[in-house]
Amino acid sequence: MPPKRILIVDDESAITQALAALLRQVGYFVMTARSGREALAQLAGEPDLMVLDIMMPDLDGYAVCRAVRERPGYVPIIMLTAKDAPGDRAAGLELGADAYLTKPFEPGELLAQVRALFRLIDQQSAAPEGGPGGRLLLCGPLRLWEGQHRVELNHQPVELTPTEFELLRHLMRRPGHVFGRETLLREVWGYDAEVDSRTVDVHVQRLRAKIEPDAAHPQLLRTIRGFGYCLMAPDE
Repeated sequence: MPPKRILIVDDESAITQALAALLRQVGYFVMTARSGREALAQLAGEPDLMVLDIMMPDLDGYAVCRAVRERPGYVPIIMLTAKDAPGDRAAGLELGADAYLTKPFEPGELLAQVRALFRLIDQQSAAPEGGPGGRLLLCGPLRLWEGQHRVELNHQPVELTPTEFELLRHLMRRPGHVFGRETLLREVWGYDAEVDSRTVDVHVQRLRAKIEPDAAHPQLLRTIRGFGYCLMAPDE
């Protein structure tokens, strides 16, 4: 199997070179870009994952992330920036980033996030369980086929990112069970608890926008104040 291809986008050459050396050392194929426009041109190389800085010349990371999400196919994105305000984290995640790292960071943090995202994608592309559609999970109007990356709401297809799909699958495996943010970070993302739990909140908001008739008043994916989140049928 050919190595996974990772595109690093950062205008600071020292950071780009250090990250490229780290990722190549553990077996990834690495491409680099020094600007937002160069990053979009590099998409022709079909990267499997993008490490994307926010503060760059010509196009910033937010604009690049938005452009990538408007294209066909899904490329996981880890946003990398010196900014540390919660609003900056939320902005990147709401545009479609899968994870967020604040400079400075330990190399092990980046590797953990890269491996966690690839693990999600590999799990979803694995051979289906129990038939061509995989195991079927049900919760009220929701149906999810585990081996097919397929979700229906009231018999209509729902398009989810790999991370959204994995989050929903995790919740649907135990309907009515309350999951804390730290538990979801560990079990869905594969991260340690010190990673910002805002990641979970933003992905829950994105998922609600796709499965709830009224995301402001959720009936399926509910918040249990002081504890976390759970998925249950509307009549439960």
